[in-house]
Amino acid sequence: MASARRLEPGSVRRVAIVASRKVGMEHLERLQGALVRGGVKVVETRPEDDPDGRDQVDLVFVLGGDGTMLRASRIYPDKVLLGVNFGRVGFMAGMLPEHLEEGVQKVLNAGIEVQEYRKLDVRVGDEAWRTAANDAVLLKKRPHQIASVDVSVGGEELFAFRCDGFIAATPLGSTAYALSAGGPIVSGDARCYVLVPIAPHALVSRPLVLGEEQLTELRLVERDALLSLDGEEPRELHVGDKVRVRLSAESVKIGRTDDWTWWRALRRTFL
Repeated sequence: MASARRLEPGSVRRVAIVASRKVGMEHLERLQGALVRGGVKVVETRPEDDPDGRDQVDLVFVLGGDGTMLRASRIYPDKVLLGVNFGRVGFMAGMLPEHLEEGVQKVLNAGIEVQEYRKLDVRVGDEAWRTAANDAVLLKKRPHQIASVDVSVGGEELFAFRCDGFIAATPLGSTAYALSAGGPIVSGDARCYVLVPIAPHALVSRPLVLGEEQLTELRLVERDALLSLDGEEPRELHVGDKVRVRLSAESVKIGRTDDWTWWRALRRTFL
């Protein structure tokens, strides 16, 4: 699996909660009640679009889907996230709503495994590097047109693609949009990322699996495009702009109970 460690029984004493605005208050109250009964202090509860959570927490419960998990990873960038799945996919989740009280007891009495998944570093031009836990998506701006993108790896030009765009995805993100576009499922412990073309206008095209030392550069040759990190609001890019991607040294930390290991989550979600 991904780089893993355990939060031992009794180590979770202070928690935060991040909740999707679609999740009903009754579920929040159930979670808060189960935590209080277990002797755990709820330091703060935030909606998923609030910035900058507090540092002094042992664990962050996330009520929502995978999108809420990604947003929570930005609110609490270095904290362990444990998801309660209220979404459609829920691959990143650690428990189901109907098992919420039981799941809290498992966390408190048996601990949880913390799996660390490497992020992507993404840079536009000479701007500061940003990170993405799942993926960076470069997509054509207009539905009726295609983009032209030159792709270089390690400073060497590989090919020019006419396509709808590209997805650069981490092993964690390989189960998301990249999978839908025909990319491989990558084991969480692999030190690599994938580059997947979206609807390439070519008879032969294959996704690329790139190592942790490989820097990819995508350069727009024709037509403007959009860039989105982890499903955030996209920004517009223009002809000549360059997007550089590499595997980051930073990780997202996801807690999973024994019932929700990587492969069990994969089987439940996709098979």
